[in-house]
Amino acid sequence: MKAARTAIVLVMLAVAIGAAVLRLPRLALRPMHGDEANQAVKTGTLLETGVYRYDPHDHHGPSLYYLALPALWTSGAETAADISDAMLRVTPALFGVLVVLLLLLMVDGLGKPAAAVAAVLTAVSPALVFYSRYYVQEMLLVCFTLATLATAWRYVVTRRWVWAVAAGASLGLMYATKETWILAGAAMVGALVLTLLWQRCGAKQTLNLRAYLSPKALVPALAAAIVVAVVLYTSFFTHARGPLDSVLTYWHNAVRVGEQSLHDHEPLWYLKMLAFSRWVTGTSVGPWWSEGLILVLAVVGLAAAFTGRGLGEAHRGLARFLGLYTILLTAAYSVIRYKTPWCASSFLQAMTLMAGLGAVALVRWTPTRPLKVLLVLVLAAGMVHLAWQAHRASFRFCVDQRNPYVYAHTAPDAERLAARVEEVAEVSPRGYGMIVKVITPTNYWPLPWYLRRFEEGHVGYYHEVPDNPDADVIVTTPDCAEAIDARIHEKYNTMCQYGLRPGVVMILYIREPLWEALVRKWSAPAAPGAAEEGGGP
Repeated sequence: MKAARTAIVLVMLAVAIGAAVLRLPRLALRPMHGDEANQAVKTGTLLETGVYRYDPHDHHGPSLYYLALPALWTSGAETAADISDAMLRVTPALFGVLVVLLLLLMVDGLGKPAAAVAAVLTAVSPALVFYSRYYVQEMLLVCFTLATLATAWRYVVTRRWVWAVAAGASLGLMYATKETWILAGAAMVGALVLTLLWQRCGAKQTLNLRAYLSPKALVPALAAAIVVAVVLYTSFFTHARGPLDSVLTYWHNAVRVGEQSLHDHEPLWYLKMLAFSRWVTGTSVGPWWSEGLILVLAVVGLAAAFTGRGLGEAHRGLARFLGLYTILLTAAYSVIRYKTPWCASSFLQAMTLMAGLGAVALVRWTPTRPLKVLLVLVLAAGMVHLAWQAHRASFRFCVDQRNPYVYAHTAPDAERLAARVEEVAEVSPRGYGMIVKVITPTNYWPLPWYLRRFEEGHVGYYHEVPDNPDADVIVTTPDCAEAIDARIHEKYNTMCQYGLRPGVVMILYIREPLWEALVRKWSAPAAPGAAEEGGGP
């Protein structure tokens, strides 16, 4: 028995190392998505000032910002200008690895083989890998959700109050991470109620859940959840209104979800993306992508959980609860019209748990040993293929629209745009105190992150052309150019144009004296022994 426990721990550690290999390298490979940049600016402000105030209008909870600080402190960053993209992304990447390790807490409930398979699928899922490399809240939410389930299961097994407290604290972290935690929370409650009803209606008694829903468990769990949420939303007791705003945000989000949006998609959009995706436009055809192995195995796992057949070492009550939870959570995300691909991470991770059960059930249902061996080889090949897709998505196609997980992503040109503006600052007498105006009716993110080195108050953002648009540098889109040309009083060079993201082109208006200074800089002979550098527009 001890040898078996040691073996599963070693297997999980090996899988976690594999997960880290896919998640941690080359985190600065692609430019920051607009949503990442938004989180990055907030983190930079917190690092510099120590001040964070929760904003209930179209923003998320505080956990990401506070949990990113240790990595920034370790790297020696003191200001936003010191922070690199990789420093920020290492936090969600590590939480993506932690998701794998948390499955150790559920080994006795899932069974060792199913837990190992679920860990591998979590480690190599292209979507879970890709969004572990995003500086957004999604992977933290996935991690805290699984932590809530895993620690609650530990309490069910051990009846030790410390696990109830851990489950409550994990629930509080879910609440303090992203507003969509409520979907997972509701799915947990719904699955629990349905499991109890199932047992009451004659199913074999597999889990005496009522015995565990007692004040002895609920009071410390709820207390821990409230304490964690209050501490984070009050910014460690410096912002009393934070907890109230954390409730009011659901009204703001309900209004936003009810409005028409570019992010409105059909109910099956997530499942279609995961089952099979291929970019086809005109004569261009991209590679195909599929996490169908996880989806198919999850369906098999559901069948095994509800029939009780083929579960092996798994606990039938837990399997049934997780099956109902997965169905409810997937349905909740599917019904909501507002969809972005990273939101699929929450129910996809739940699917990996059912897929682990499904893989074990398939092997157990297979009648002969040779066929079992063949099936295991096929499943292993499928997992290798998922890992290959994960690597392709996160490295080769990390900003390519032919990758289904790339969604309104920033073009590499955005970094070149920012570099050009900084190059202008180098020849400007004002340096980083020069005036920059970003004028566009479209979403201008991630520019506030890439222009963070400029002095506060010297970069302005406008959704309409102001009466006086003159500045040292104007960054704008073609639809504003005519109005800007009619209102400017100085002469500008407009040779430099860059793509911000697919379909969005930015034009740089560089004040003529500064442009001439740039040209002189590019034309100047290199200093003896200096390395050659590229220049020019």
